[in-house]
Amino acid sequence: MMFYIQLLNKLNKYLFLLTAIFLFSCSSENKEEYIASYKDDFLSLDDALSNFPPHFKDTTIFLESYINDWLITKVILNKAKLYIDEDDNDINSTVNQYKETLIIHKYQNELINSQFDTTVTKDDIKEYYEKHSNDFVLHKDIVKARLIKINKETLHLNKVKDLISTKNEGKLIELVDFCEMYAENSFLNDSIWVYLSEFSQKLPNGSKENKKLLSYKNKIHSFTDDKFVYIILIRDYQIKGNKSPLTFVFSNIRKLLQNKNKKQFITNLEEKLYQEALSSEHIKIY
Repeated sequence: MMFYIQLLNKLNKYLFLLTAIFLFSCSSENKEEYIASYKDDFLSLDDALSNFPPHFKDTTIFLESYINDWLITKVILNKAKLYIDEDDNDINSTVNQYKETLIIHKYQNELINSQFDTTVTKDDIKEYYEKHSNDFVLHKDIVKARLIKINKETLHLNKVKDLISTKNEGKLIELVDFCEMYAENSFLNDSIWVYLSEFSQKLPNGSKENKKLLSYKNKIHSFTDDKFVYIILIRDYQIKGNKSPLTFVFSNIRKLLQNKNKKQFITNLEEKLYQEALSSEHIKIY
């Protein structure tokens, strides 16, 4: 019995999807194809699909949920209108304020997109970093490292250990090619800082190995489990509580300064428009 119920549910979903697709395909002939209604309110397929999230994959599930939410909203709104005056002063005032805010915000965004200079120089970033060094204390250990996870049965373990620490461009290419062919997993970019936890969580004993990993710089460590060997090179490290390296927080500072400059841009714009309005004598205070 349960099988037939599940089968019926699946058939209903497919029927719903086919109906939606049919309506959508016919929309070029008739733009007003409705998929739900409540009294004098109608929901078109185009309106529903215009709210379809990019990350959402199942159209059927989305439409079912959207129609349900739309109907609930309309039912509650219809009931609320019996008790609340649509022309209520508080509602109209709030709506007008919100509308004005939206218009101003959209105007500001258009100006930012067309006129705002997003450039932040390296000197600006370095200067901010030095002036606010106390704001950039590490809350976690970070490392510059390489990690290769390889099957225990491989015949190339010694070669991996020889290549993993190389700085030679030719051998580095050889290492990359080797990892693509034989490694189960690998991370070879030891020019950037990353949280130690991103490496240790991939090891057999997890964070228990942190102390060992942070014992020496330019040291190769090896760990094993039943199937794999984990070879990790710690090129450099910084301990939690130390000052963050500039390269580690560089992007964050750049975004911070861009936002700061953006706010100043808007402030300057507001002041300019206000002064222009004063000069034109359009402003009067009674």
